[in-house]
Amino acid sequence: MLFAIYDWSLVYFLAQSDGSSSASGGTFGGLFGLIFGLAAYVFTSYCFYKIYEKLGEENAWFAWVPILQYWIMYKAGNQSPYWIIGLFIPFVNLAAAIFLLIAFVNIVKKLGKNPWLILLMLIPIVNFVILYQFALG
Repeated sequence: MLFAIYDWSLVYFLAQSDGSSSASGGTFGGLFGLIFGLAAYVFTSYCFYKIYEKLGEENAWFAWVPILQYWIMYKAGNQSPYWIIGLFIPFVNLAAAIFLLIAFVNIVKKLGKNPWLILLMLIPIVNFVILYQFALG
């Protein structure tokens, strides 16, 4: 009889709130994340746009379009741009990501920079500095 009184459904448990978080704190964090994400997108797109202009790519504006930016990166890095299709196929995307990394190494070599600097792009915030160095340095 005790179990008949309570709603034990999964939705009921997942919808519960602990009441300790305020709505304004969550909103501020979400707004901060949105602004930071948009700023990071604009900065990286601008840097890749400048890199593609340096390399003489005719469609450098592809850097501003989310899927097309990989197309131009494959093309500028002497890889087949059709690997972009592989990015959407499970398990094939691992090979496509490796070819994308190879393309980025080739781009860095074309810019006359040391390809080992790409390893520094694994460090947060430093990656923006290194990308800025590739684009405008």
